[in-house]
Amino acid sequence: MNDDYFKILAEGLSGELAFLPIEEVLVHFRNYQANCLFDRDVAVCYLNRFLIGVNEDSAPCAVKPLEYLLDKCLQLAPFDRFHVRSRSIMDDPSARAKIEILEKTNYEAETFRMIEGLNLGREASDIAGFLRTLLDAYPNYALAAGKLLEADFVLGRSPADWVGRFKCPKRLQDEFNGMLFRHYAAMGLAEEAEKLWQVLPDEERREVNLNFAAELARLRGDIPEAIALYERSLALDQTQAPVRFRLAELCSPSRKNSALVGQRKVAIYLYSYNKSEKLKSTLASLAGSNIGPASITVLLNGCTDDSLAVAQWAQKLFPSNSFTIIPLHVNIGAPAARNWLISLASTWESDYVAFLDDDVDVPEDWLEWYLTLAETDAKIGVVGCKVVFPGQPAKYQYLCRYVSVARDDLFKMSLPVPQHQYDNGSYDYIRETRSVMGCLHLLRTEALRAVPSFDIRFSPSQVDDIDHDLCLCLAGFKVIYCGLVSCVHHQSSGTGLHSDAADFARTGNSIGNDIKLFYKHVLRMGELRKLDNVSLLPWKNA
Repeated sequence: MNDDYFKILAEGLSGELAFLPIEEVLVHFRNYQANCLFDRDVAVCYLNRFLIGVNEDSAPCAVKPLEYLLDKCLQLAPFDRFHVRSRSIMDDPSARAKIEILEKTNYEAETFRMIEGLNLGREASDIAGFLRTLLDAYPNYALAAGKLLEADFVLGRSPADWVGRFKCPKRLQDEFNGMLFRHYAAMGLAEEAEKLWQVLPDEERREVNLNFAAELARLRGDIPEAIALYERSLALDQTQAPVRFRLAELCSPSRKNSALVGQRKVAIYLYSYNKSEKLKSTLASLAGSNIGPASITVLLNGCTDDSLAVAQWAQKLFPSNSFTIIPLHVNIGAPAARNWLISLASTWESDYVAFLDDDVDVPEDWLEWYLTLAETDAKIGVVGCKVVFPGQPAKYQYLCRYVSVARDDLFKMSLPVPQHQYDNGSYDYIRETRSVMGCLHLLRTEALRAVPSFDIRFSPSQVDDIDHDLCLCLAGFKVIYCGLVSCVHHQSSGTGLHSDAADFARTGNSIGNDIKLFYKHVLRMGELRKLDNVSLLPWKNA
């Protein structure tokens, strides 16, 4: 592990990219393209790194991705002064005119610069309050309106209460309408988004907006129109792997075999530590799903609350299923709890094992989909799903991951999800990946024979499920992401801020486990490097 690890950790993706030579950054970039649609935050990270590559390293390979990302950023954030200035430098007259308007209406430049320097993820509410004050004083303050729209989006709220008071400069109106359209469409506010879509000019109907428009068409039941819009988007940017997967799903919808829940033997395992209320909700949710005759085992990991009473209460919810409660006297941690359950005879008597966290809401057909996919290929070892935070609109918490960096001095998994994005259906498809979230996943028993345990070095929690997925991949098994199943996961359902000592302790444990993961696999980095994402695409040159 290199000496810059903690600096990289503190700086996130930007630090990771800064550490890599430009040739490896290009590979990193291609792998991200193969996994997610770009959001503004991630696009800016790559943009800045390629800009350094062009200016300081004189790297010709950075020029095309730099131009690509600048165009993408201008679609995602057309009022961002850095992006507009960069375009104006390229002798773009419209960009020069736009920057002139943005600066002319920048009435409180010092105040706005201070606001721009705040962290939108942590201080969105304060930022929104400051910006509303500026807009009240200066109704045509375009920079303030653009930033306020970003803050409202992070906060998950409609900007309708102030939009009517914003006097948008005429030459910026179409772009502002495009920003509003994306805001409404991303949050599932279909009626407002549809009205704006109808008035957007062709210049605003680029791939970013076309993708949102496609899901709006799907929402109103017009699948042919959704397909046509996605095809137009793909014609403009053929590197959009999620669009290819989504388009394939819309053109040829996947079918589940519901009968499999009665034909395959499944052991369902839960382990819990002092979350009695959430455990009760999880078991009620499980009872409402179609699990056929699957057996259920609940391991109480040294619980000192009323979790035992909750588990005993839940037995009546499963009158046709074997229901076993294992109360342990101490909390042995997540990996050991999983191993305890795996060691039971019910595991080896079953075709599949499903692990559920004690704080999830599951859809009725989750097991139907999982078994349908697992039965398509004997080498599928794991099936997982799309995970979202609670609340409406639902924000993505976790999709799927791959190995983004595997070097002798650094190992990193990819980002689990695009930043600050709501579930509008864009990732509702099925694809092979390298790791899925362990809060609701299915494992083939034969795969467990090859990798029979979760590594207790990652106790009490964090990273053990990622490590197990990687070990299965190294053993020749496949991991499948099923975006047609959506699981609500209540853990970390707040803003992601550290609020108490327990949060700091979990963060420290997670950092420690990242280091353990590196040293566990340091002699297999060559093999792990092959667990990238581009190699999983079912088409070439994407």
